Amino acid sequence: MCQALSLPADIARDTGLGFVNARNRLQDSFRARVLFPIFDARGEPVAIGGRVLPGAEGHKYKNSSASALYDKGDVLYGLNWAKGAVVEKGEVVVCEGYTDVIGFVSAGVPQAVATCGTALTERHVAMLRRFATRIVLAFDADGAGQAAAERIYGWERTHDVDVFVAALPPG
Repeated sequence: MCQALSLPADIARDTGLGFVNARNRLQDSFRARVLFPIFDARGEPVAIGGRVLPGAEGHKYKNSSASALYDKGDVLYGLNWAKGAVVEKGEVVVCEGYTDVIGFVSAGVPQAVATCGTALTERHVAMLRRFATRIVLAFDADGAGQAAAERIYGWERTHDVDVFVAALPPG
């Protein structure tokens, strides 16, 4: 990507799109990943997220570094596309990743959004409250997903929302 865009090393580094490796060569930060553009709720592009390709090494998800435009604790993937359906249904489904959103939308659930490599924050809940009062958590049925769900129940009263947890099967 850096080579195709003809990015100088300092621009690649400062934007988080690349870095100079141990061999003193410019290397993409998001190599071996499927890339997803991340937009804020208004539809403005603010970051890039990547999911590792099968057989590649590294963390499952990688996002752009925090910047003046992007803080993963403030942005929900897909909200720019889902907000109309969220308002119409009075409900938002929050899942864990970009491909989860694609799966939900493909299955007829257009009000799905995802966190960007972080747990759902109270700032996310406050933002979602502007669009709907019902929040359905569709996190993985693992320990981390369950712990996240329990933490969010504490924000129900503060933000006048109803929180529900979707019972998803393991795996």
